[in-house]
Amino acid sequence: NDLTGSIPEEFGNMESAEFLSIESNQLTGSIPPRIFGQNIPGLRILYLNDNQLSGPVPENYGQSPRLKDLWMNDNVLTGTLPIIAEGEFLFLEELLLNNNEMTGEVDESLCLIRNDTAPGGNLGVFHADCQPPTGGGAPQLVCSCCTACFV
Repeated sequence: NDLTGSIPEEFGNMESAEFLSIESNQLTGSIPPRIFGQNIPGLRILYLNDNQLSGPVPENYGQSPRLKDLWMNDNVLTGTLPIIAEGEFLFLEELLLNNNEMTGEVDESLCLIRNDTAPGGNLGVFHADCQPPTGGGAPQLVCSCCTACFV
């Protein structure tokens, strides 16, 4: 693919979509909140990685009822990862956020859906920029439950 520009808001109208892969393009701008939540109730796989997407992760990103894989790595996303509410991301197995510009602390709400916690969830792969830089200093993100940390 060689898509450019922003992600169209209309992508949030694809009610029957189960798999949306717009990875490895030149997409810019923010991630439209409409692609999360009840707008696409059957969405299981969402690949937004390897683009130039910027801005914060939408506050409603945890509201996709069936989402299993969410890859947002290798963009220029900023801000702090939003808290997820109880009952969100019930099926999430993979969350990739590494190689972005996000800062702050990963909320405990995400740690509670790891597949190795009680009561636990299904999250087994959680990548973020939580590795301290090789020259010293603090990591971009503080994460107590990531499965792999990157600089």
